Amino acid sequence: MKPLRLSLAVPILTLATLAPTSSLSAQEEDGISLAIRFTDGTSRFHVGEVIPVELSFKAPIPDTYDMEMRNYDRSGRLNIEQFHVTPPGRDPLERYYSIGGFMGGGLGGSRALSNEPQTMREDLNEWVALDKPGHYSLYVTSDRVTRRTQGKDEPVPLRSNSLEFDVVAADAAWQQQTLSTAVSTLSMASGTDGEKTSALRVLRFLDTPASVHELVLRLGTQGDRSEWNEVAGLSGSGYQNLVVRELEQQMSAPDVALTSSYLSILAKLKLQLDHEPLPPYPQKDTKRQKIWNERMHAQDEDLKGLQDGLYEKAAAMVSMKRGRARAETVQTLLLRPSREPGDVKPLAGLPAEEVAAAFLNLSQDQQWGLLMSFWERLKDPAMMAPLKKVVEQPNMNHQMLRDLALHCLYDLDPSEATPVFLAEIRNPHLDNGMFTVKGESLGLLPNETLPQFDEMLAARIEQKESRTMGLDAQLIGRYSTKAILPRIRSIYDTAAARWDCVIEDGFVLYFLRVDPDYGVKRLALAPSFCMTNSLPTVIKMHRWSEVEPGIIAWLNGSDLNRARQAAETLAKYGGAQAGKAMWERLRKFHEQWSERGNELVMGPGIRNDANEAVSFQFGLVEAIGKAQAWLLTNEEITELENLTLGQERDNVKQWHWSSPVNLNVSFFGDKIMANINQYTTMDLASLKAKLAQYPSGTKLWLNIFGAPERVVPIRAAITDIAAEHGFEVAEPEK
Repeated sequence: MKPLRLSLAVPILTLATLAPTSSLSAQEEDGISLAIRFTDGTSRFHVGEVIPVELSFKAPIPDTYDMEMRNYDRSGRLNIEQFHVTPPGRDPLERYYSIGGFMGGGLGGSRALSNEPQTMREDLNEWVALDKPGHYSLYVTSDRVTRRTQGKDEPVPLRSNSLEFDVVAADAAWQQQTLSTAVSTLSMASGTDGEKTSALRVLRFLDTPASVHELVLRLGTQGDRSEWNEVAGLSGSGYQNLVVRELEQQMSAPDVALTSSYLSILAKLKLQLDHEPLPPYPQKDTKRQKIWNERMHAQDEDLKGLQDGLYEKAAAMVSMKRGRARAETVQTLLLRPSREPGDVKPLAGLPAEEVAAAFLNLSQDQQWGLLMSFWERLKDPAMMAPLKKVVEQPNMNHQMLRDLALHCLYDLDPSEATPVFLAEIRNPHLDNGMFTVKGESLGLLPNETLPQFDEMLAARIEQKESRTMGLDAQLIGRYSTKAILPRIRSIYDTAAARWDCVIEDGFVLYFLRVDPDYGVKRLALAPSFCMTNSLPTVIKMHRWSEVEPGIIAWLNGSDLNRARQAAETLAKYGGAQAGKAMWERLRKFHEQWSERGNELVMGPGIRNDANEAVSFQFGLVEAIGKAQAWLLTNEEITELENLTLGQERDNVKQWHWSSPVNLNVSFFGDKIMANINQYTTMDLASLKAKLAQYPSGTKLWLNIFGAPERVVPIRAAITDIAAEHGFEVAEPEK
């Protein structure tokens, strides 16, 4: 089986076209085939009944074809299969996907095809709504299968056999029984997630006034689970006016949470009722393209207006809500999309006490999401109490929430947070048997050392199989005094340079503080750039020149994993000497593997040495191409391209550049993220240094996104560096 892979995210603009069928069954090249059948063995269905179809793939030649096993998409619909029905039905989600942008893609994996069939189940209703009784035929086309070829897999389009089936009218008794069974399953406390998902899909496809009512109620009370079946069922319903009325009527219900999905789908459906569908995009007529784009822009602006109005209405209804519905409605308001860069406060000025109380009613996932993405909206002294309650919980299922809550506490009031930090150092929480607070976070205190913890930390780290070893090593590196140096060296020397990165970094940082010569010596034997505290420290000590030769030695060693770590470290911190060593190492690698370059392709059956070589070459080439200390000329990029073997060479081709150079700047938490060609920098100093490497006369095309108070100083800094080096800066018109 191939490893998981991430499918590229692409906007979904159109859906499958329902084409006429043929009675021919599919027998593709070399006997590879796709066969379909109705899962339950019947060919007679009611209007609104789920029509399950089983797809069966097989290939008689082993180890030649792979089948994509992914069965979901972030957009809600996976476009690998197309379902062709005659007479055509309607695509229930065509309007839904025509309004607003959607991102596809997601995690997936492949499986080798053989003569043993690989089967998947799909519901025809997902693609085609058959609202009228009649006799129909169906065939399926699929792009799931690829043929393994050297360098790149080739798609193998498949077409299935055809099936004949009948759809009969659904009487009131059948509809009521189907509805009752689904609702009963959803109400059962003992029901499994799979059973409840199936019941929701029954409601979604049943599409009666009663099922619409149930979907609206469940959309507002769904809690943490996915809302997709409710959203898709309401969007694809043939009763759009009824859906809008139900959504509007239930907004004021005390136990219905006004989630972002609730408000979003209501805004979309209201827009659909008031606007004619846009025609297909005119591919070849530039005049009509302009008109089409203007209509699309006007439609988007109308949608934003509808959304804003619904958010304002939701804010006015908070006082009517109770319990979880109230908390989730407040969360929706906090997560409201920003229309202006500086829009960080909750809509309608919700009282801070209301926000704080609602925060504690949210799930741990929801709490983490709010703190991570919208802390500026929450930042108020009233949040001190709920954050302390979060931090003091004895055991958490969310492994990142406690650490983030501590950060927010310290940001609110360092003096109030300090006792909480000291308590956490003294007694670290172990959530599911793991410490969940980073040493980096507990290192925020201003104290140079905390001698009162020396004995405790030394004793804890001496314990065999200590579950807080990583945390304690970091705390020792940050706060411990020289008094415990002999004990710490004794522990460290038992596995010097073989600790994991977090522990190694903590130990070495401690040595750099209390025994600098020993610390420098040890750092030279730890070539990974993940020594995030030790490496910057040794540079501040002006002793990098003592460390670099040892890291270069690892670069040229036989351990390719360590060699890749060394290359990545040299790219981040090294200078001209490091660059020379990396080029020399790549030339040696090229010479060693040039006659076996066709083996450097990831896939089933790859040899261990080739697998290691692929990983090493990737790290080394990326390090040379993206290093902080130098800018590759186009001639150097060409040389790098010629020295690179296998698939990685295609990446290098894209690094050739010319003026104007795109400079994209955005903000990620408290950091900036700037992208220039293949280079990425995460702080202003690195950005200035990288820009200074470009030749005089370079034109920068600047795209910068963020709140004005953050954008202004960054733009000024870029303007200053441009003036100093003779650059021209241009920005898109706003």
